[in-house]
Amino acid sequence: MAEGTDTVIGLGARHLAMGGTGTATADDPYALYYNPARLALIGRPMLTFGRQVDAELQNFSFAGFAIPLSFARDLGWRATVGAGRYPRVHARSTGAFDEDDPESIFLRILLPGISGTYDGDIDSKTLVYKFAAGFSPIAHDRLSFGISMDWIDCRTNSCGVHAGSDGVEEATVHARALSFGAGIDYRLTDRLTLAASVTDIDTTLKVDAVATDESGTTEKDFEAKVPMRLNFEAAWQARDTLLLAAGYQLYTGEYGKEPLDVRTVHLGAEWQLTEAWAPRFGMVVPLEFSNGGGDTIEMPFPFAPTLGLGWESGGLSADLAVFAHPIMTFHENAPVISAEVSVSYRF
Repeated sequence: MAEGTDTVIGLGARHLAMGGTGTATADDPYALYYNPARLALIGRPMLTFGRQVDAELQNFSFAGFAIPLSFARDLGWRATVGAGRYPRVHARSTGAFDEDDPESIFLRILLPGISGTYDGDIDSKTLVYKFAAGFSPIAHDRLSFGISMDWIDCRTNSCGVHAGSDGVEEATVHARALSFGAGIDYRLTDRLTLAASVTDIDTTLKVDAVATDESGTTEKDFEAKVPMRLNFEAAWQARDTLLLAAGYQLYTGEYGKEPLDVRTVHLGAEWQLTEAWAPRFGMVVPLEFSNGGGDTIEMPFPFAPTLGLGWESGGLSADLAVFAHPIMTFHENAPVISAEVSVSYRF
């Protein structure tokens, strides 16, 4: 079982319903995740809360806020700061996995140093505390840029047998890192927006591990890399009631000790049906999912459709998304449907 932003297609019901797009469309605190530059476009304080409807391992998928800084206008800028907390991944597994199983590839990404074959129980949870700021010069208000800082905290408990253990091994791993990101957003015309963002720039986890097996207890400290996430996206307001978005996402680098290469295309559409209601549609097209060592996960379908519905009245908005959960789909070798809800309030 796997839950969290790194195991689905992003954050926020509106953005999930639009195929995981958001780098060029986020206008709420989810901009913390997708592109901090777009925080500058938030003109009123906002609170947002989200939850995966069928989640069993986590209470919520996102909680965050954004606050515009009114004094920045006196200096010729629009500026908004925000903060949020979300689980990057929470995975729990029981059983035996071979080296070429999709589950094994995923677990080796999660657990730095574990071997390809494993038989036992694993519970791993990674939380992210994110802080970000977005800025836009009033004299050139088509341009905005932003910066972000993450505190990453990962804790894993496992009990099982693998190639490097002497009998049954009980292990506790604690990893943490300070990560930085940046984003840019440019409104090329009144209807066309181009945007890009990068997260986890040159990030290294500091790992403390304690393991006990028949040979005794060992403690070790080591470092593990975290891959960068790069997003490029365009959004086009085709009509006053129709928004289209298309993006390309790349995870590249090392996760733990495993090279990682994940490439996806994201497509989304939002139709403002009435002043209050907006249906949304999208898809995620996987191009590549490999760990750089010759292991490649094959999706059981060529693309994953997404859909959802949004409602807004006054300062309150609520969104629902339905989508195929990638990791659980790999596990079941068939689409596993999940859902996300988000609620926001503009003061």
